[in-house]
Amino acid sequence: MSIGLSIVSCKKDSFLSEHWNHPLSTQRNPEVQLTQIESNLDPKQCANCHENQFKAWQSSFHAKSIGNGILWQKEILSFEEWNRCLHCHSPLPETKAEISETFQTHEILDSKRKHFPSGISNPSIQCASCHIRNQIWYGPPSRNLTANQLTTLQANLPHNGFKVQEEFESSAFCQSCHESPESGQKLNGKHLMEVYQEWENTSFAKKGIQCQNCHMPNRDHTWKGIHDPDFVRAGLQPSWSLTRTANGEIQIDAKLKSIGIGHKFPTYLIPKVYLRFFGKNQFGNRKLIEESILGRLVNTNLTEEYYDTRITPGNSHNVSFRFTLDEKAIKTLDWEIEVDPDEHYIRSFEESLREKGNLLSAETKKQLQLSLSEKKDSRYVLFTLSLPVPVSLPK
Repeated sequence: MSIGLSIVSCKKDSFLSEHWNHPLSTQRNPEVQLTQIESNLDPKQCANCHENQFKAWQSSFHAKSIGNGILWQKEILSFEEWNRCLHCHSPLPETKAEISETFQTHEILDSKRKHFPSGISNPSIQCASCHIRNQIWYGPPSRNLTANQLTTLQANLPHNGFKVQEEFESSAFCQSCHESPESGQKLNGKHLMEVYQEWENTSFAKKGIQCQNCHMPNRDHTWKGIHDPDFVRAGLQPSWSLTRTANGEIQIDAKLKSIGIGHKFPTYLIPKVYLRFFGKNQFGNRKLIEESILGRLVNTNLTEEYYDTRITPGNSHNVSFRFTLDEKAIKTLDWEIEVDPDEHYIRSFEESLREKGNLLSAETKKQLQLSLSEKKDSRYVLFTLSLPVPVSLPK
């Protein structure tokens, strides 16, 4: 059973079609003359001029795309499945050669020795994964120089400067690894990943707001997302009210509105968001009264969708219910919103450990256990709101 998602898609743009034509070619290009320093593609080398981007990348999930969570799966996937995962998790053939025998050809190993002379300590998504093809550097338009000024300076820039591609500021650039292919598996009429399509049909797209505007503000290379509490909070607005009904019950009306998210929240089938309502006594002890779950719940075999309660951009998830109050016990009501960024992975990994644990090698089992622990630790409380119990008016 493959736990990873196959996410190589087709693209309309000719540059992007070539740029993300997997498997990528090696960096060998005899027509380009570079010094040894310039041809060294280690991210640490890029940091000599791009220190801020390097430091941001180090803390990003792109820099952790080859970790325990994917490495343990190599033992249970076919060669074809494993290599398909690497198209996005480790795009360069030189980095793939570190973790896949398929890419340990003479040509690729020769390119790896030349362009990574100190070796590859981290075969994840690197600077060159997005910015370099055949020893030609690509990037977005300069924010400080005109096209003519940049052309004049190119000859004096390291690695012959770079070719400007506006696609680096387009959502389509991200589509390759964040959208299922058109021919990909569907559940209940929806692909496993549709974040680009979700965005494409929104006011965000109509206004020209791209993925990069939110996930790479000021060209920041941390690519914040569902795992970052502050980032998520900025896109949501919770509101609620308590009223006492004529028969003495408490009516709760709660609304979580998507105010700054350009796709469904949460996107993909991996995260879940729990809206929980508690009654709290004078000692601070809480009792769960009601729970509502946001997300797309799919079985671990990726063959059946149970529900999809995600919020579309600009809309809300509403929860309304009544309950009978024990006035002596409950003084305050709490609304807590908890995010589990890796819920589907946790469920899948727990099942794999339970059913396959004894069949895995010791190293692979340890990788699975470590990844499972890491993903369980990713949960966080997004909001906690409290309201006093409405007073009972005298009759």
